[in-house]
Amino acid sequence: MPQLDIVHIFTVYLWTWLTLILITLKIKTFTMTVKPKNNQGHNHKPKIPTLPWT
Repeated sequence: MPQLDIVHIFTVYLWTWLTLILITLKIKTFTMTVKPKNNQGHNHKPKIPTLPWT
């Protein structure tokens, strides 16, 4: 039977990696589902004025 220190370190290591993987997956799915809300001013592109000497 392994010592208790090794078991504790191993569980903490696995728990940390599991939470990091789950957090990154959650962030990826959240950024894929949520779209930016700045599409109201989509058609209002400022026109570049033509120069008088062209």
